[in-house]
Amino acid sequence: MSTLKVGTIQDHANSNTAITIDSAGRVLKPVIPYGQASSGVVTNANNIIQLTANVISGGGLTVDQTNERMIVPVAGLYAIGFSQLTDSTSANTEVYMRKNGNQILGTSSQTHAGNDYDNLSCHFLITLAANDYIDWYVAAGVTHNNTGYNSHYVYLLG
Repeated sequence: MSTLKVGTIQDHANSNTAITIDSAGRVLKPVIPYGQASSGVVTNANNIIQLTANVISGGGLTVDQTNERMIVPVAGLYAIGFSQLTDSTSANTEVYMRKNGNQILGTSSQTHAGNDYDNLSCHFLITLAANDYIDWYVAAGVTHNNTGYNSHYVYLLG
C-alpha cells in the first residue's frame, strides 16, 4: 500500500493552482464559476428580470447587466435558481428560468392573485455548455423591487 502526499495540484498548461488540500483534508477549488445578483427594479410581464444589485461573480462566470443574464464559461453541471418577491394584488405572477432564451421545462414558479406580496422560488440542476446563458423571465404579473428578498444565482457543481 502506498500513500500519496499532495498539497497542491496544478493544471498542465499554465501551472496554475487547480486544487489545494489543506492539513485538515479540505479540498479547495479556487476557480469555480459562480454568479449571484438581486433585482431592484419592478418587472412587468413579458420582460427579463434586471440584475441590478448585489452582483457577485467569479471563476469566469459573467453577470451581463446589459442583457440581464449570467453566462457560464465552461461546460458542466450547474445549480441555478431564484427567490423573487412579487406584487400579486391584481394578477398571478409567473417567472421562468431560461437557457439561451428558451424556457427550461419544469423551472417556473407561480403565485395567485389576491396577496399583497408573495415569494416565488425555483431551484434546478442543469447541464450547460460553455457560453450558455441563464436569465429569468416574467411571463405574467409583476415582480417587486426589494433587493433584500430577490436573489438569482448560477454556480458550477462539477
